[in-house]
This record gives sequence, structure tokens and C-alpha cells, in this order.
Amino acid sequence: MAQRKFYQDRWNEKKVWEVVRLVGGFYLKQYIDGRQQGRGLRTTKKFIKSIGILDFQEVAGA
Repeated sequence: MAQRKFYQDRWNEKKVWEVVRLVGGFYLKQYIDGRQQGRGLRTTKKFIKSIGILDFQEVAGA
């Protein structure tokens, strides 16, 4: 079961980050004005934490 969390970008109010936790790892997706940019990125929690996304304000699903 996938757990999805959305984070509002601190510097760009039009940008929202989606962090999806799956059994195999994490996926990071970027939305600008409600439209997904690119395919998304398979990554680790350590990388997501290092770029500061987990410090952003969590918002309801986009």
C-alpha cells in the first residue's frame, strides 16, 4: 500500500512535492500549478531529507 504525502514548497507557492512510500523505496514527484513535471524519481529517504523537502509544510492531497 502506498503512502502519499504532499509538501508545499517554501520558496515557490505554485510548487508541490509528492513523496510516495512504497515497499521498494521512495518516489519523489514535483507538481507546478497542479501539473506533474517529469516522470518522478526513485530515491531514498536520506536524499529527500538532504534537500529539505521533509521540512516543508505538509498539505492535503493535490
